[in-house]
Amino acid sequence: MREQYKDLKGRRDLRILVSRTDKIGDVILTLPLINEIKRLLPGSSITFLISRRLEDLIAGYRDVDEIIYIEDFIGSDLLTYFKSKKFEVAVSAFPRYELARTFFMAGIPHRAGSAYRWYSFLFNRRIKEHRKHSVKHESDYNLGLLGFLTDNISFEKKFYFSYTSEEFEVLRNLLSEKGFDINSDYIIIHPGSKGSAHDLPAEKFDEMTKRFLEEFSDCMITVTGSEIERDLAESIAKGKERVFNAAGFLNLRQLMILIDKSKLFISNSTGPIHIAGALNKNIIGFYPNSAPMNPERWKPLSENSVVLCPPVGDDMSGINIESVVREIHKFLDIRK
Repeated sequence: MREQYKDLKGRRDLRILVSRTDKIGDVILTLPLINEIKRLLPGSSITFLISRRLEDLIAGYRDVDEIIYIEDFIGSDLLTYFKSKKFEVAVSAFPRYELARTFFMAGIPHRAGSAYRWYSFLFNRRIKEHRKHSVKHESDYNLGLLGFLTDNISFEKKFYFSYTSEEFEVLRNLLSEKGFDINSDYIIIHPGSKGSAHDLPAEKFDEMTKRFLEEFSDCMITVTGSEIERDLAESIAKGKERVFNAAGFLNLRQLMILIDKSKLFISNSTGPIHIAGALNKNIIGFYPNSAPMNPERWKPLSENSVVLCPPVGDDMSGINIESVVREIHKFLDIRK
């Protein structure tokens, strides 16, 4: 057991800051780290520093005692806030020079982060792992940041997303106004990725959608995406019966509920696939082979997921739609 962990263990007033200010999937894959801190230090209070665009999804999440948003702080406001909170541990899951410097200036005693950035001297609990090689899953890299506390880290990943019946009813009514019944059988196709990785081409998604409609007459398709992906979603949904374009008008929490009620989620490597993974949904994901975008690092954490990659290299057009349709049948034929 680490000496500093001995000093921290049993404290009932311990204040811990975890920072992850980038994208949806990155933040979701940091949540097991927060759960593990609570297991190791059950008396601690955890503040999660994230981007406000994640507010709808993470608000009320178990084990997160407080959420603060990076966009809400200007100039020295963040330093003043850190000093006022008297944090004793700061864990940088997404290292940034500005934050590392602020943790240092705030005098936070335990500052955990990567040992391989030019500013790593600002961390005093430096973790010697190169993520760029992508030999481990992102969630494992995140959990490894707790190595300064103890050798006995649990790498079991659990998620605790939930929503109320009232939230479900609001979404049901919203979708009903658009002509979609959330209580029907449907799969989700999410064709965009906002540049997170190499994408399966839109024409492949279109081909897949047509095959699905031919072979599954009792199931609908919902195409999801952000507002800027609405045209992409419409190119797949347009002119097809039983295909509903939901891109652009759901917040992240509503998308989470929609995913939770679906029979199957099909997507490129992007944030919403990790929502589906956290919900342990049936998933088919499309990934390139090369690090740092490969499935070794970014696959969804669902027990019911299948990842398809190109035969060689990163040309996503090499993924055969016949193989995708076979995997769809494996998931959906169980319903019969």
